Amino acid sequence: MARQRQASPPDLRKLVRPWAATWGLPGFERRLRISFSARLSRSLGRCTPGTGRIALHPVLAGASRARIAEVLCHEAAHIAAYELYGEKARAHGTEWTALVTAAGFQPRHKTTDPHSLQPNLSYSRRKLFEHLCPVCQVAWVARKRMSRWRCTYCLADGLTGELEITERTTSA
Repeated sequence: MARQRQASPPDLRKLVRPWAATWGLPGFERRLRISFSARLSRSLGRCTPGTGRIALHPVLAGASRARIAEVLCHEAAHIAAYELYGEKARAHGTEWTALVTAAGFQPRHKTTDPHSLQPNLSYSRRKLFEHLCPVCQVAWVARKRMSRWRCTYCLADGLTGELEITERTTSA
């Protein structure tokens, strides 16, 4: 089982305190259980609204305070939406969007920094396929060729988004 390293909860909770006041949830930060987890491989954060747990990717331990705050706010807003609106609140719905906006962040459900996470190369299979965008150098890894995949960042900029696919081998 992968170990979880506890974050400095008082320090990270200090970031949450002003958002909790804005959201009308006094003492909200004390109900959160925040940790860094090596089990996260494809996202910067994950939360469990019913328990108040937030797991952050270990890469954030060395990130700027602003970057940590953005990811922490994203996850805390999920828990706050659950506390305020119950199960009817959708994951990235209007309630969550309003909370993130009120906290002073732009609501987004995917990172805009494609280099913030390394491709997940921990698959047990030996063959992996790297899908590299020749324009912005963003890479995605899959267990098989995904010829229909396109670079979402380049597509958003009006380009074709075609990817170069190369086979990689890893030691299993």
